[in-house]
Amino acid sequence: MKKSLKKIVVYVLAVAMCIQMGATLIACGRGGDKIKIGVGLYQDSGPAVTATKNYLNGLAEALNCEFEFVTLSQTSDEENKTTAQSLIAGGCKGLIFTMDGGVTPAILEECKKAGVYLAGYLCDYDVNYETIKNNEYFLGTVVDGSYTGYAWGEHVAERIIAEGHKNIGMIKFPGFAFPHQAEMDQAFREKINEYNATAADADKITLTTTMELMFQPLADNYFQDNPNIDAIFAMCAGVDFVYPTLVKNGKTNIKLYTAGFSTDNDVLNNFGTSGNQCIQELVFSNVEAITYPLVMLVNKITGNEFSDNPTEAQRVDSSQLIITNNTQLDLVKTKSLYCTGNVKDAFLSVDDVKALLAVNGGTHAKLVQAVQSMDIDDLAALNG
Repeated sequence: MKKSLKKIVVYVLAVAMCIQMGATLIACGRGGDKIKIGVGLYQDSGPAVTATKNYLNGLAEALNCEFEFVTLSQTSDEENKTTAQSLIAGGCKGLIFTMDGGVTPAILEECKKAGVYLAGYLCDYDVNYETIKNNEYFLGTVVDGSYTGYAWGEHVAERIIAEGHKNIGMIKFPGFAFPHQAEMDQAFREKINEYNATAADADKITLTTTMELMFQPLADNYFQDNPNIDAIFAMCAGVDFVYPTLVKNGKTNIKLYTAGFSTDNDVLNNFGTSGNQCIQELVFSNVEAITYPLVMLVNKITGNEFSDNPTEAQRVDSSQLIITNNTQLDLVKTKSLYCTGNVKDAFLSVDDVKALLAVNGGTHAKLVQAVQSMDIDDLAALNG
């Protein structure tokens, strides 16, 4: 009896020491049970996938996590529900999902049944957000850049004006899939109209009617229909859907300002003042933005909460790398996690991420600030 009592006392003291050190019970004992998190991405390969996997695996030991990666369906909510069920059955206590169809009331119902939490990565969940934002099993999402598109639209318009282009092609994806590209379009047009209001007739800028590109390469006859354009503002992924058609038709004299990125040197060697000098701007979101849903999940699963935890799930903007010149491109190619796949190049180190956890004194405000402090100037400062 005395031996048993002694064991109980020793155990209680050990637990108390764990609590005093800011650890959770699950992290005490022989290393603790790892927190298994399922990560559903919208692609199964490519530099973004590689960088995301490398980053999370680089954080795994320090956060006592392990990750299972799957590819979500871009068209079927039911398939994504089945994927969620499979991850939950496999022992995942948290899910990080891209794709609007990856977070539906039906999927959250599966989470509720199992006591599993879900958060989003590079997606705004416009389709379901109003329905799910107060669901206790949805912890919010980090958006692919800014939730609204006004800022980038204005920025590109200012570049177009400064570069002296006069006839601009306008291309975007369909509104049902990318509703905020309409905001880019609107902001761009408003800035150009503001310029035209005081410009001499010879200096005024003409804009085409915006073409909606249905996730397929730009048609060859676009240039016959728009023979005078000298630049294109492609709100869509122009590297994949517009640039190849420019090359095919010998129209690389037309300057391309576009969302999207590529690590293919056949593309990047024609950026800015290099090669055919067609591509003038590239934009992409940082994989390190996944820190937001990861920290929110680890907090919840370990029974911790920020002192300023939001009362409803948030849609948090993230920084993007907007590349406008060759110096910036060289920096991104050699020093960004997206391009190198090397965790040492991440904006946020292992220690940085650990410090953001609630148990270590992190706050929601600090977490938001972290994912919004990863632009091209921040990358230059880190490598200055």
